[in-house]
Amino acid sequence: MRVLSAACLALALVCAPAHAQRAQLEKSALTLAVGGKTLIAYLPLTIAEQLGLFEKEGLKVEINDFQGGSRALQSVVAGSADVTCGAYEHTILTRAKGVGIKAVALQNNSFGAVIALPTEKAKSYRGPKDLVGLKIGVTAPGSASSLAVALLLAKDGLTLDKVSIVGVGGGASAVAAMKSGQIDAISNFDPSILILESEGVVTPVVDTRTAKGLDYLYGGPFAGSSFYMRDDFIAKNPNTTQAFVNAVVKAVRWLQTASVDQIVEAVPPDYYGGDKARYAKMIALNRPAFAKDGRIETAMAERTYRALAAHEELLKTAKIDLKDTFDNSFADKANAAPH
Repeated sequence: MRVLSAACLALALVCAPAHAQRAQLEKSALTLAVGGKTLIAYLPLTIAEQLGLFEKEGLKVEINDFQGGSRALQSVVAGSADVTCGAYEHTILTRAKGVGIKAVALQNNSFGAVIALPTEKAKSYRGPKDLVGLKIGVTAPGSASSLAVALLLAKDGLTLDKVSIVGVGGGASAVAAMKSGQIDAISNFDPSILILESEGVVTPVVDTRTAKGLDYLYGGPFAGSSFYMRDDFIAKNPNTTQAFVNAVVKAVRWLQTASVDQIVEAVPPDYYGGDKARYAKMIALNRPAFAKDGRIETAMAERTYRALAAHEELLKTAKIDLKDTFDNSFADKANAAPH
C-alpha cells in the first residue's frame, strides 16, 4: 500500500496543472501605466491583455492609460504604478538623474515615429529648417515623439527650442488637434498618422515605419518601447516579474505567427473604429518592428543612447552603464520554457 501510495503521489505531481507548480508570486495584482494604449508601438500589451496571458500567469493587471508617456513614467518613479509600458529611453534618462528603473522586456525595435505636415505644406518641405517656428504636436513633451523632432532638427544644427512642442496625446486626440489647426505639424505614431494620412490631411516628411526613414533618423533599429520597473520592485518581486515577462514574451511570439486578420480580430473594436481594412494596413506597415523574443540587444540599446546623447545635455556629463538599464534574464527564462 505504501508503494502504491507513493506511486500515486508521484503520478499526481507529474500530472499537476502548471499553475500548481508555478513559483509563488510575491504580488499577484499589478498596476501598469501606459501613455496611449492604442498606439501601435504598445500592441503587445493589448495582445497580452486580450488573450488573457496575464491571468494565465496568475496575475491581475490593472492598466491605467495616460495622455503621453511622461506621466506613465512619473507613475512608476513615484511608486503609484508597478510597471510602465513606455519608451526604453526613459530608463537611460532617469538613471542619469539617479533613479533606478530597468527594462525587463522589449516590444519593438522602432516606434514607427512619423513627422508629418499638412499635405500642401509638405510639398514645399526641403529639410529640418522648414520646421522652425511651427507648433508641432507630440504625444507629450519629453516623449519618444518629441525625441524624433529633436533628432530631425539636429540634422540642421537646430535645437528643440526652435519649435513649439504641444502635447496632443495619441489616437483620436492627436487626429483632432491636427484637423482643427491647433498644431502646424505632427510627430506621432499609428493609428493617428495613418488616419490623417489616409484622409489626405497630412503627408509624412520623415517616416520611420520604413527602413529608409529609420536609418535616416536613428541610424537603424533601436530599443523602442519596453516594459520597465523600478530596481527595488524587481529585487523584491522576482517571481512576479518573471510571470509578467512570461506573458509579454508569449504576446510577442503570438504576434510573430498570427495572421494580420487574427491580430485585427484580437484587438477591441475601438482600436479600428469600424475600419478594419485601415487597421490591417497599419499592422502590416508596423509589424516588422515588433520584437521576436522580448530581449534588448546591446547594439540597439547603444543606438538609443546615441540618439538621446545627441541633444540631451544631461547625458553629456552623466556616466551611464547601459547594462544597468535593462535585464534580459527574465526574457531568457521565458524563451527557454516549453511552448
